[in-house]
Amino acid sequence: DVVRVKGSNVPMPIYTYDTFQNQVFPQLRAPKYTSLALGDILSRQAENYDESAWTSDPDLIQLRCLATHQFKKTFEKGLSNYLGGRWDFAREQLEKADKMMASNDIGGDGPSRAILKYMKENDWVCPASWQGHRPLTSK
Repeated sequence: DVVRVKGSNVPMPIYTYDTFQNQVFPQLRAPKYTSLALGDILSRQAENYDESAWTSDPDLIQLRCLATHQFKKTFEKGLSNYLGGRWDFAREQLEKADKMMASNDIGGDGPSRAILKYMKENDWVCPASWQGHRPLTSK
């Protein structure tokens, strides 16, 4: 989404990612032959974090298991149409994306639902003054 935060006139892109939390993960442990505590190991890993972690870290991959290629494609179409003011097409794609995530912890897709809620508050009609962003009225 793209929003304007309270007190600012500058539109700002925001990013979020729903994850499938209701699953079992292996217990974290320090490797057998190390003198480092688990916290120290995790701190070192965090210091070396980069975007490749999204495709290589087994926990991040598992958390995103419901975000299929088709879901991402559908959501991106919905978001693009929403930002571009084509809300009829956006609604169709975002509702479809929400249904694709029906088996996750919240029974749908939070980011799709947030945009759909905003569009519904405007009776599904893109305002004539639409500039591809909305005011963010709460945190």
